[in-house]
Amino acid sequence: MRPYWLLLFSLASCSPYSFSKEVTTISTGVDQVSAGYTQGYTALAADRAASTQFDLISTRSKAAFSPSCRLAVGELPESRLPCALYPAGSSAPAPSDVERKRGQIMSALSVLREYAHALAAVTNAADRAAYDAAVAQLSGAAGALAENADAVAPGVSVVAPAAVNLLGWLVGTGLDQQRFDSLKAAVNGVGNPTPSGVKPMHTVVAVLALGLENLRKVRLTVLVGQARKMVVALGPSLSDSAYRQQFVDAQALITVIDGLRHSDPGGTVYGMESAHGALVAAVNDPARSYSDLVKALGDFADKAAALQTAFAATATPAAAVARKGS
Repeated sequence: MRPYWLLLFSLASCSPYSFSKEVTTISTGVDQVSAGYTQGYTALAADRAASTQFDLISTRSKAAFSPSCRLAVGELPESRLPCALYPAGSSAPAPSDVERKRGQIMSALSVLREYAHALAAVTNAADRAAYDAAVAQLSGAAGALAENADAVAPGVSVVAPAAVNLLGWLVGTGLDQQRFDSLKAAVNGVGNPTPSGVKPMHTVVAVLALGLENLRKVRLTVLVGQARKMVVALGPSLSDSAYRQQFVDAQALITVIDGLRHSDPGGTVYGMESAHGALVAAVNDPARSYSDLVKALGDFADKAAALQTAFAATATPAAAVARKGS
């Protein structure tokens, strides 16, 4: 476990509390979750291509390419379909739920990253000019997150970015206090229920949790199917070199599969929500014990790093190394 107890010392040594280290931890974790999704989505295309390649090569089947390959992207609705090779006589590849909802997930990730970065900018602002710019950034980011949630749960966007902006113009208040007040206004507006009873942060997190879990399931389905075919095909009919290469490739697939099996998309993003909720509680009562906040931050940081590692992993590098060494 990382030495998050150091945060306790930093919080106790200054007043008012800036929470810059805690916010930076959340921001870094959100970046890792976002990168994990992007890398995992790219890896899914590689997974499918590798699986199709194995099927075609192992059976020496005739191949076809999807009709969408003939169309420029955006030319017709059909051009959004994957451009890929597939066994002749079978159905052309069609987009899965993961592809169809990619825009929604990327939008949720975008507003969440902008919000986390804006919180960090406010808490780390070193002078008045930087602070004023950061407050404007935070106001827009909080509003964008609320609007994103509103698309799923109408009425959520009652979060008022102007309430954050006004804190940037208080007269006679120190910069430290203003940073704290702006942070407090933003996290409460995003993390607490609106008059309709919905939390903007929870609504965005729920969308992400489902999207990340669906991506994990689809990748596992493709990879397990390919690994099963590769293992079944191992046998004395293969030459020594072909057996060795296919075994190494199958082992590389198993490694990626095991990493995805142990990843926890839902636990990771809901862990982020828990860390944010602990931050809300802490800014509302700075004199309270910080043990819950420290634990929530540590849990989220560990899960976010593990998620990115698992989602970014592919079998290609290991297989390529094996081939070079054969």
